Amino acid sequence: MFKALFRTSFLLALILLTVFHVQAEQLTELRQNRVEMVGAGPAGPTNKTYYSVRAYGSGAHDAIHDLSASQQGSGYRIFSAYMKDTGARWVYLATRLRSGEIRRTYFDLVTGGVGARAPGHEVGFSAQGGGWYRASLGFDVSNVTTVYVGIAQTNGVPFFTANHGTDRIYLSDVRYESPAAPPEAARAAPSAPNAAATRGLWVWKADTVLNSQRRQELFTFAANRELNALYVDARTPVLHNQGALAEFIRMAKARGIAVELVFGKPEWALYYNHHEVLTLVDQAVEFTRRYPDARPNAVHFDIEAHLIHQWQGDRNSVANQLIDLYQEADRRLAAVSMPLVVDMPVWYDIHMVPRYGQSRPLHEWIIDATDGVALMDYRDTEARILADADTELRYANATGKSMVVGVETMCIEPASITFCQEGDGFMQSVLRSVNARLRGQYSAYRGVAIHHYEDYRRLRP
Repeated sequence: MFKALFRTSFLLALILLTVFHVQAEQLTELRQNRVEMVGAGPAGPTNKTYYSVRAYGSGAHDAIHDLSASQQGSGYRIFSAYMKDTGARWVYLATRLRSGEIRRTYFDLVTGGVGARAPGHEVGFSAQGGGWYRASLGFDVSNVTTVYVGIAQTNGVPFFTANHGTDRIYLSDVRYESPAAPPEAARAAPSAPNAAATRGLWVWKADTVLNSQRRQELFTFAANRELNALYVDARTPVLHNQGALAEFIRMAKARGIAVELVFGKPEWALYYNHHEVLTLVDQAVEFTRRYPDARPNAVHFDIEAHLIHQWQGDRNSVANQLIDLYQEADRRLAAVSMPLVVDMPVWYDIHMVPRYGQSRPLHEWIIDATDGVALMDYRDTEARILADADTELRYANATGKSMVVGVETMCIEPASITFCQEGDGFMQSVLRSVNARLRGQYSAYRGVAIHHYEDYRRLRP
């Protein structure tokens, strides 16, 4: 059973949106710029009237709202709309600055992917069923005067000559809101003020990287669930098909998704197997040099030493061999400034390990030896997740290291370590609460991740 996770980008302020729908306004008086809006039905995806929006003429095709004095000011705001493809595949949400600059972020209503993103936008995009998608932007309102929802010709192209009969979408429930939670804690960790919170996913089958159809399925899944980091099993691609791996990483980066190369095998903890994993590390270094435009965000180990039989007989020896491996891998990766991230069970803090003449908890040795840790905090309640992560997060804080908190979706025993029984809706509620608590409390905390793709796909709503 492989588990892992680390840093890179999940947009927590937009996740909190599902909870904090206060101070929200539905924007009904939208100024029409080269679009025609007519009522199409009484109940869209949120039981609000939805409109057929048709583009005409040449230029930009927008529905525009100028912010009133009470809607401007300072602070964090979220602008959102529900949209459905009826001919115009690409749409955008935009903000206009006081300087006159318009910043647009693009959304694909066919694949569910996010296209070109403007600076200053925190982006959410999720499927609502029946072909509807909810797109949202989070932004600092202090320099914004106007918001837009528009029809685009394609990704990144707002100006075109429209075909009135085919360039159209359905539009519903355009909203402008102020989250109740303080945005400073929700948007960024104290040590990384411009970083979005990680929402990661382990991907354990190489064909997801190598097969073009499987790739697209994964990217669509990631967009629909607002995932922004993928931890992919890279052993086969890095050894046998680096070209396909580079293409996968480029496609992910274009969608705003970070990629970490995962290598995992419990027996690699032992000295006589170190050469196997270090060969993969060397290949990852050469891959990074060969494909600088497809640089992964980290090398990520899932070496669960406690799963081998030697752990029970001589835990201290196995633990020291594992730490030696981490130190050597980190040294080799430094040649290309590549971080090393490792998976660590939440219960390693109960084991004291002697090393260099002193005895310390195993989790401290591991955090010291690496750049970041994916804490396998496999619990199914907010209280347990928070309590069991506290010791590790406090030490990561003290050492300036980063940490993400992982949860489980596999249907395994005991039931208390997985969200298999509770389903996705309950899991998301717990993760929102966990993020809200940890994001403001620990500078080391970077976000959450979910184990793993195949089981998460099967998780009930």
